[in-house]
Amino acid sequence: MSNERYLPTEKFAVPVKGGHLALYRFGNNLPSVNHLPVLLIHGVTSSNRAFQLFARSLVELGFVPYAVDLRGRGESNNLPGPFGMKNHARDMADVVKFIGVESIDVIGHSMGAFVAVALQGTEPKLVKRLVLVDGGIPLPLPPGMTVAQVMPYVLGPAMARLAMTFESFDAYRNYWKPQAAFIKGWSPVLDEYVEYDLQGEAPNLKARTNPKAVEEDSEDLFVSKLIEKTLEKLTDEVLFIRAVRGLQNEEGGLYPEPVLAAVLPKYPKLKVHTIADTNHYDILLDEVGAEAVAQLIYGDK
Repeated sequence: MSNERYLPTEKFAVPVKGGHLALYRFGNNLPSVNHLPVLLIHGVTSSNRAFQLFARSLVELGFVPYAVDLRGRGESNNLPGPFGMKNHARDMADVVKFIGVESIDVIGHSMGAFVAVALQGTEPKLVKRLVLVDGGIPLPLPPGMTVAQVMPYVLGPAMARLAMTFESFDAYRNYWKPQAAFIKGWSPVLDEYVEYDLQGEAPNLKARTNPKAVEEDSEDLFVSKLIEKTLEKLTDEVLFIRAVRGLQNEEGGLYPEPVLAAVLPKYPKLKVHTIADTNHYDILLDEVGAEAVAQLIYGDK
């Protein structure tokens, strides 16, 4: 195992409302009785490349990982709105049907976990198993603050870059490298993650994520009846995997223990497991975190 790049084997264009959604399959396994497909859904300004190491672990366990670029991100960034969790869930339903299975394990990270919950709420028959990785539970708004005011604090440099222009890939990488989330060191996986995120021509390169998509989606991370009701009505146990530190490697993480203690009584079917020495990014973008998540979900396979 290492932090070397792990690229998708095949790309698909899934017909969805307004165009085509980019879908990627990792590894050489094909869906069968012995090789079950898994759907991976990324975060708010991310892409399929967030799952390189996690997908590799799943392939080694015999699964067939499919990772999307959500509407407004990656190579799906030309798809029009409206955005929001319900609309992303509709896209994911189209993806599951495109893969050609009646139901599938769905694993979402960050905002992708909210999309996964929305899919569970709108098309429950399509979700064989739901797993949430450091996301999917609505975040309480600080008193007196709006979503628009809170998002720059929550996302930090990840959101700030959307308004920036970069003269080269090296300049973009140099923007990311000093961020506290990557204190464990840079890697080829992170090179791939940030390189894939760029679009345009030098010296006017920009991040692929559509800022309008982030704006519309952000509301559902804090206030969403669909998300709340789906979590309240879960009938099967759902694993919630928490990183101990946050987007900027801060202690407490995106979901501090006091916050979870306050909200979890509403969602009795959520089973929380915290992975030590991980933050919101490296829980998937570092080999130790990615393997720990894979073993936690499928280690008994």
